[in-house]
Amino acid sequence: MIEIREVQDKNDLKKFIEMPYKIYKKYNFVPLLKVMEMDSLNPDGKNPVFKKMDFSYFIAYKNGEPVGRITTYTATHPVVGIDLSKTGFFGYFDCINDFDVAQKLLEKAEEFLKRRGRKEIVGPASFAYDGLWGIQIDGFDRMQMIMIPFHPPYYKDLIKRCGFRKKIDFFAWHFDLENAPLERINKAKKIEKIINSKGKLLIRPANMRNLQEEMDIVKRIYNKAWEDNWGTVLLDDDDIEHIKNELKPVLIPDAIQIAEFNDEPVGIAVGIPNIFEAIRDMNGKLNPLNIIRLLYRLGKIPFPTLPRLKTGRLLILGVLEKYREGVGVILATRVIEVGRKLGYKQAEGSLTLENNYAINNLIKRLGGNPYKRFRVYSKELRR
Repeated sequence: MIEIREVQDKNDLKKFIEMPYKIYKKYNFVPLLKVMEMDSLNPDGKNPVFKKMDFSYFIAYKNGEPVGRITTYTATHPVVGIDLSKTGFFGYFDCINDFDVAQKLLEKAEEFLKRRGRKEIVGPASFAYDGLWGIQIDGFDRMQMIMIPFHPPYYKDLIKRCGFRKKIDFFAWHFDLENAPLERINKAKKIEKIINSKGKLLIRPANMRNLQEEMDIVKRIYNKAWEDNWGTVLLDDDDIEHIKNELKPVLIPDAIQIAEFNDEPVGIAVGIPNIFEAIRDMNGKLNPLNIIRLLYRLGKIPFPTLPRLKTGRLLILGVLEKYREGVGVILATRVIEVGRKLGYKQAEGSLTLENNYAINNLIKRLGGNPYKRFRVYSKELRR
């Protein structure tokens, strides 16, 4: 017997967070730290997104055991390309390989949205700024990356069987930093000289002592550079404050590069270490020993005889349209060079829309190869 129950309290939320562990054991999955997930998903916590949405969490039980989960919500924060009066979302979809369980979970999300007058359901989609869109549909043998979805291969089949169709795909790109093409790095330096001949171009690392001011720059450029990208959640001041507090422990100042042309910010690039590599053996638990391991692996405390992280992610690459072609190459190259100096061997650039030809071509020229694909699905809601 399958029963769908709504999450009512923190004990239920804990079950919601822990539910996927039994599914992912066989897939070499690294769970996020439970304290981080609780902070992100707790409606009574600090995540500002809960002020901008109507939501519910559900857990599927079969013979009394949790076997699936899903969130569903309507949003009031702007999402590029989506009419929020007609469209609602589902996310955090996890399920055993059982069509009946998947169907009941998705039907529950559909019912929630129908009652709120929505005519389309889209997902999987996370709640806010982090851009976690889609079900992973290939690249399952590759490294798991921070703030990027991971799913077993059968998820896409379950969702399709429930009547969902492709909406759009996102790409993740692999960079081999050990063998980064030097000719591309040298070409970026030539481009920088050409731009400098037309004005004053400054590429600088973030000033952590003025982090709030730097984050304001990130917000302005992000909202302008991504204003035409489908699915972008435009940022407000509350979002920026939350992002700053969430990412500050893992930020590397030299891996945050800001481009200024004639003293005006025109582009940003943000690289972050892959925290999944740092917590790979912690099973989601943050005890005193794991805190020491995490601080060391993130480079916060010295211990020269042990290896540090070898993987990272290019989280953001955004440039105002007028400067996009040249400055984008320079910024990305700077972050790649920082990664190499820190000893990183592999990196991921993600996520990019399949139809964002300009950024995808730029990434290819920098040596990136598309190695994972994430699919967003949609379904018409009939009454």
